[in-house]
Amino acid sequence: MTGLAATPAPNGLAELRRLLSADFARVLRQTTGGKPTSRLRRLMHLTLPAMQVAIFHRTAHWLHGRGWRRCAALMSDLSLRLTGASLHPGSPIGPGLFVPHPARVVFCGSAGVDLILLPGTLVGPRDWVFPGQPFPKDAPRLGDGAVVGAHAAVQGAVTVGAGATIGIGVCTLRDVPAGTVTMLAQRQIRTLEAGIFDARISAPDERGGGIHAPLPPPSAGEGGRMSFLERAFCRVADHP
Repeated sequence: MTGLAATPAPNGLAELRRLLSADFARVLRQTTGGKPTSRLRRLMHLTLPAMQVAIFHRTAHWLHGRGWRRCAALMSDLSLRLTGASLHPGSPIGPGLFVPHPARVVFCGSAGVDLILLPGTLVGPRDWVFPGQPFPKDAPRLGDGAVVGAHAAVQGAVTVGAGATIGIGVCTLRDVPAGTVTMLAQRQIRTLEAGIFDARISAPDERGGGIHAPLPPPSAGEGGRMSFLERAFCRVADHP
């Protein structure tokens, strides 16, 4: 599959400055629409959460590449506390990283240029690793221009092609072809005779082009009774 990440480790400060310059240009392009702005306004973009995430991760990845894993883990933890995004220091990401709303963004994988991570995304191996641990071999690989939608998950040794988009709330456990869009097809709500709540978010199988697995049903609580949130979800799902 073409368009996969082939980003060299930023062993030198020149490479670190190049990646940060590309990230800053991407933030400017996304926020201003390519319109010319004053120098003061451009400098103010350094305080945006998207740029702060890029600065923290580029610095942590540079430290990780030099063997300073504890310092890199400390920088990753600082990013989590200040921005809400946790990116593994060993994750090689190409230039143009853009995380507009970094709340609850977790990333441990490799990616190409112009990666977009939306809120609540989870990208990583099946068995999660901490920032101070070595980069896992079964981490996902995302191609150039990949987009991970809000509250989506990409887990395991998954390859996401160039220009592919993972839709909102999709759990991807298989490879995604380049230039495709993955989304949830339908929702099925079933109530059993004993009152046990069984909700599954399903998608087309392989014959219909689906590439993600259904999510497991929530628990029914003690005695098979539905909780308040489950009853509210039933009402919302049954509403036309």
